[in-house]
Amino acid sequence: MNPVLQTKQLSKKFKHDYGLQPTDFNLYEGEICAIIGRNGAGKSTLFKLIANQIHPTSGSIKLFGEDGYNINNQGRKRVGFMIETPEFISNFTAYQNLYYFSIQRGVTNNEKIEEVLTLVGLKNITKKVKQYSLGMKQRLGIALALLTGPDILVLDEPINGLDAQGIKRFRDLILKLNEENGITILISSHILNELQQLAYRFVFIEKGEIIEDISKEQMLSKGKRQLIIKVDKPESAVRILEEHIENIKYKVLHNKEIVIEPPNIESSDINKLLLNNNIAVEEFKIETTNLEDYFLNKGVEK
Repeated sequence: MNPVLQTKQLSKKFKHDYGLQPTDFNLYEGEICAIIGRNGAGKSTLFKLIANQIHPTSGSIKLFGEDGYNINNQGRKRVGFMIETPEFISNFTAYQNLYYFSIQRGVTNNEKIEEVLTLVGLKNITKKVKQYSLGMKQRLGIALALLTGPDILVLDEPINGLDAQGIKRFRDLILKLNEENGITILISSHILNELQQLAYRFVFIEKGEIIEDISKEQMLSKGKRQLIIKVDKPESAVRILEEHIENIKYKVLHNKEIVIEPPNIESSDINKLLLNNNIAVEEFKIETTNLEDYFLNKGVEK
């Protein structure tokens, strides 16, 4: 599969330190790819290089197979960016703001403004942007990025500061843009459990260098599996488990939960063992490693 976005030995050096080490990276059509790393790891530097907001020290970018830094490359018009929350005109409505920016971007089709506002759920909102919540401003930022009808969206920390409802709306929007509109998405966020619900692929970056590129399926298969049981008598339950299961590894939590990791016996057998010994099992569940666990187990700070 040919990449729609490709970097070759792309780097950025700030004085004596690299913000981004020479990096090879491919983004493929139709995927949602998440860039993950702690503050200062190089995520925003990579995004700003792709957006041509800063100039590289070395290397190249290709967009749809053509030189991404060539001013005549039409492929750049097929990429929408939201690197930071855009500065909108506070006394304008959403429509007025998009109309203003559409003139700057050469979009003369007013129906496109209506279309993108409908997509992000802001079509019938008549209040001025200064009255918007952060979540509404973020959705308006997405609408602005969609104005030119892009095939790729590049979103740097788009859910920072959103409440639970705002995050849910944003997630639904991104999945809709990807699944129904076929837009390829490159995204970063510190809310890793949210990225796990969005992305198919995770790229970990540390000290300006990509240290792992892994699919969701690969991550889940490499991750740990643990059994969590909540019982009425944890001390008695632990004693019984130790007596009957060789080399069992567990920890007891303060809320009467016992975490067995990884279980080396069928979970149904554990449940039966406890019940047969008059231990009331209040809760019984199996969990697999999530993205945040995987990230922290790599020894990389968020």
